[in-house]
Amino acid sequence: MSAKLGDEPLGWVLREAQEEAEAARHGYFGVEHLLAVLARGRSRLVAEVLADHGVTYERARDAVRVVVGSGRGDGPAWGAAVLLGTLGIDFDKVRRQVQARFGPDAIDELYASPVGWNLRPRGPLCGPQVTPQFKQAVHNAVGRCWDRDKVPPQLEERLLLGALDVDSAGLRGVLAELDVSPLGLRQRVAATLRIAS
Repeated sequence: MSAKLGDEPLGWVLREAQEEAEAARHGYFGVEHLLAVLARGRSRLVAEVLADHGVTYERARDAVRVVVGSGRGDGPAWGAAVLLGTLGIDFDKVRRQVQARFGPDAIDELYASPVGWNLRPRGPLCGPQVTPQFKQAVHNAVGRCWDRDKVPPQLEERLLLGALDVDSAGLRGVLAELDVSPLGLRQRVAATLRIAS
């Protein structure tokens, strides 16, 4: 069975990466944001590997904001609110009006419905969108050979390795901001996975 980004046990990855992007008002979330999420320390092994390379959550978060904010990330530098603001449209006001008229969950319910499923990609009222690189990193990490009701072994380590194996200008930019060698980090993560196996 293939992994879906919203399914548990992977749902936390999607939620936390999206929260990371929303906090920074980014128009998307990608492997850049995944690095910051993994640096939070949910996995002791990943936290140690990243710390050995001088990567803390705060440094990763700040580097992501620099890279994405400068337009060097994998998606658009600015979210819908910023872009519409340049036209004099108050995006938050529009969102509040939609919620007042149709209910606080109306947008999510629309996209969860059979009709809404065909409306992909989701619109700007639904928050930042996931990049293809993020989806590829998750696929690299868990592939198709896992039981979706159980946490894949060494998930966070596999997610970091999966992200490092994706062609991501954003992640390369973040690692450059952090002065971290992608190859050196990848070798260390791969070695950690072998040792922990």
